[in-house]
Amino acid sequence: MEEHAADISANIKGFLCSVQAEKTGRQTGFIKRSSGKITAQGFLATLMVSDSPQEHISLPDLTAELRQAHGIEITKEALHQRFSAQAVNFLEKIIQQALKQHLGRENGRLNTHFSRIKVKDSTKFKLPTDYNGVYRGYGNFSKTNGMISLQYEYDVVSGNWLSVKLTDGLRNDFKDAEQTISAITTGDLHLRDLGYISPTYLKAVIQSEAFFLNRLPPQAGVYNGNGKPLNWNKVFRQANRQQHLQQDVLVYDKERLGCRMIIEKVPDYEFKRRWLNAQVQAKSKSVGISKEHKKRLHYNIYITNVEAKILPASEIRKTYYLRWQIELVFKTWKSFFRINEVKRVKKERLECQLLGRLLWILINWSLFSRLNKHVSVRGQTVSMLMFFKRSLKFASTLKMVLLKKIPVKTWLSYTYLPLIIDCVCLAPKNKQTHFESLQVNRKP
Repeated sequence: MEEHAADISANIKGFLCSVQAEKTGRQTGFIKRSSGKITAQGFLATLMVSDSPQEHISLPDLTAELRQAHGIEITKEALHQRFSAQAVNFLEKIIQQALKQHLGRENGRLNTHFSRIKVKDSTKFKLPTDYNGVYRGYGNFSKTNGMISLQYEYDVVSGNWLSVKLTDGLRNDFKDAEQTISAITTGDLHLRDLGYISPTYLKAVIQSEAFFLNRLPPQAGVYNGNGKPLNWNKVFRQANRQQHLQQDVLVYDKERLGCRMIIEKVPDYEFKRRWLNAQVQAKSKSVGISKEHKKRLHYNIYITNVEAKILPASEIRKTYYLRWQIELVFKTWKSFFRINEVKRVKKERLECQLLGRLLWILINWSLFSRLNKHVSVRGQTVSMLMFFKRSLKFASTLKMVLLKKIPVKTWLSYTYLPLIIDCVCLAPKNKQTHFESLQVNRKP
């Protein structure tokens, strides 16, 4: 673990730098004079670390923390005024800088066919009614309540966060995909849920000389190489006779985008689960289920523009299922960091507290990512849920390390390593570790 300790020490030194925080505070207008009561670093550190969710943090709690940890005397009224558009901009810039620092540490051991394997998804949660005008809600989340969406993207290979953004709950994944096309870069493999998939998005990936792997959207027309609609009955008969069926197809009616389609039959228990879910959804919407849709429930149908020699049909599902890690990420955000537990406060204060919490999660993710890379060479992995549960125990001391009040080596030896050592584990029986799943994409 000595090598890992040195790696961690180098990795966290740049976080919460007082000089950089003050510089960014001035650039964003949050800090206007050196004689001000509050410092950028003190404000940032106070918002990042807390044993309680935003719902249970009062202004007196924050002023007490500023006084005790940073020697800053400020009234709750004065602090209330500091939650402003400039403060929100300051927190956003700090996160951007942290992401850039995090991105600078690439994983040299996993040289794959892809520059990055990018997974993107979103999570939503309710806000009090007062936010409905800014963060609008809908449907099951209640039309009167507000709703916020967190759009999040990270690279599976390096473990780096790529982006995190607070958006209106009504800005769905489809719209996000079309508004962030400029972020698609050559050589990246994109794994996304169906909500993001459209002809515009797939065309942009192809034109950028990047790659996609996703399920076939139910509404997408599929055509053979001659431009004729696919005979699904024939295709399914062929799929029943082999483990994996793949063929070159054109998808969508107007764009006719060329790609490779891979079909595999699912076990009976999985079909029964899908069929039950389909019936429940159909009943809730008062619609029927077509025979073709029922047939499709028997199969996993994927489309990709990655060549078969790089990503064989037998490895498609394993690679696509790397996407499910993001569900664990969201679970840690809500279960351990409790970002979804919020109360009615000034809009800018809510945004600052959420951004501060996300920055703290990013710092802990950086620690998790470095540990995972360290043990992966031995065919081991790190339990994400166990690690983030333990992170709550070292939160207060990690904050002191970042503020340079505790030496990094002391913290690593006496707090961090003893707490996380048993988070390392072997993969479950008959399953691959995260590291092993990525080996299919290794360059020859």
